[in-house]
Amino acid sequence: MKLKYHFVTNEVADKIVAVAVGEDMTKFNGFIKMNDIGAFIFNMLKDDVTEDEIVAAMLEAYDDSTEEEVRATVKDFVAELVKAEVAE
Repeated sequence: MKLKYHFVTNEVADKIVAVAVGEDMTKFNGFIKMNDIGAFIFNMLKDDVTEDEIVAAMLEAYDDSTEEEVRATVKDFVAELVKAEVAE
């Protein structure tokens, strides 16, 4: 799975915001606001990755979480991106 468009992310008022760039600005008009964990997942989706790869990376970065918690977070976040037609 991966993002359908090219995005840049920046921190704005303690939130991380993603905005489509280049030609993709005309295809996705708006921005995505997320927290640090969402940004971690979002940035991994800039490349074609599997859910297992994201979960493994998050377990390494966030060692105070269980695999079950991380997997649920990844599933929920990716589902929202797919619903918004941002990821495939």
